[in-house]
Parts: sequence; C-alpha cells; structure tokens
Amino acid sequence: MAGDDPVTEFEALLATPGAEAARGTFHDAVVVREKWVARFPRADLTDARRRAQALRLISRLDLPFAVPEIIEDRLDLPLGQAHVVVTYLPGEPSDTASDEAVLEVLDALASTELDDELLAVLDEPLHHAGGHQAIETITELVFPLLTADERGQASEVLQRFADLPTVTGFVHGDLAPVNLRWHDGKISGIIDWDFACAGDPALDAAAFASYGWPLVRRVRPELYERARTHAAMFPLTGAVAVLRLGADPAKFLAWFRRRCAVREHPPAG
Repeated sequence: MAGDDPVTEFEALLATPGAEAARGTFHDAVVVREKWVARFPRADLTDARRRAQALRLISRLDLPFAVPEIIEDRLDLPLGQAHVVVTYLPGEPSDTASDEAVLEVLDALASTELDDELLAVLDEPLHHAGGHQAIETITELVFPLLTADERGQASEVLQRFADLPTVTGFVHGDLAPVNLRWHDGKISGIIDWDFACAGDPALDAAAFASYGWPLVRRVRPELYERARTHAAMFPLTGAVAVLRLGADPAKFLAWFRRRCAVREHPPAG
C-alpha cells in the first residue's frame, strides 16, 4: 500500500521459513536453526566491521572446535539495516563440563599465535566497558548507582584488577555457557567472538567458573587467582557496557549486590 514503511532487512530475513528472532546485549538476530544466524549490531558499525574481519581470520585458525563462518556481510548498510550472516553451529548447552573438554579449549587458545594481521583487528581488552579506561568508566557510570558500602567493595575489586600483571595471549573474551556448543561431552563449537582480544588468558579461565571454581583450580592452577579477579569484575563491566548503550543495568547490579551481601567477589562456591 502506498505510504507504508518499506520492509526492513530484519523483517525480510525473519520471513524466512523457520526463522526466529533473538536479542542479545549488543545485537538483534534472526536465527534459522541448522542453517544461519543474521546478526544486526545495535551500535558502532566501525567496531562491527572490524570484528567481522577478525572473525574471518579466526575461522581460518586450526582450532579443535568450530567457529562461525561469514556467509554474507552487509555491514555496508546503515545502522539498523546493517548485518552479517554467519553459519549456525549445531550443538547443545551443557550444565556440566569435564576437565578434559575445558583444557582442550584453553590449550588451543593458548597455543594460537597472534600475528600482526590478527592483532590489527582484535578488540582492546574490555573494549565494551571502556578498554584501558574501564576503571575510570565504571567509577563514573556505575558508582553513582551503588550505596556507600557497595562503592567501597567495588573500589576493592577495581584495585585488585589494577594490580594484575600485564599478560598477553589469544582470548575469546566471553566464554559463557551460552556461547559454547557441546557434542558427545566435548565443546564442538564456540560462537560470539566479538570480544576476542590480545589479553590475559585468565579472563577465559574465569568464564569456566560457571561450571565451578574447583574446575578452574584443577585445569589452570597458575591462573586461578587472576581468574578470580577477572570474575570479580564481570558484574561491573557488564553494567557499564549496557549503560553505555543506554540500556538498563539492573541484572548486573543485582548480580554485584548478591556478592556484596556475602562480601565475597566472586563467591567461591
């Protein structure tokens, strides 16, 4: 009908048989299971284009698990229409993880060489939360939302983070269970490489604490204390990231407050 708004790229892809809409922290997505995922960034196309180039390089690495491959890149379109279509990785989430499965992933990342081409397109560590100014950004944006006691505990967490040594390796940056695909007890695929960076491998070890801190201590005892410091930062970096997008940080603040209640960042259980 004349005067109707044109169909958006998102709506057009969502009309694909079997398509489902999904919403992440930084992207809207259209998912056709077993086939493809179209990811629509909600902010900063410059970052999205750089990360697409990083994914192209990462997908060519000799890794023991699958990485999404780019099928179509339409990041030349304006924000809201711009998207990238990647392969769908099969597999299911898992509530448990074996030491062997986690070690295979961490060892593969640790053995990956960071050449100049890859380094040029990887994120700065904690780019989503202010990068090298993450501490200042958290203090500016998150502290006003905290009580005096919570600010005191947050300051202690930030000081622990500031005292970490500088260590550089190939880091996925967000190995949360939602980004892992499992098959026959192994991690068969890993998605969402947007935060991949040249950073501290203890950050990736910390993500596996979702399966229990004893596992992290067993598989990476030399990274254990650093991993706990990175994990202590997770609610604060998550809160500042969504605040920078103009979104509601309530779930991250609630996460941090649960830790404040027991005065342990993160709880060891």
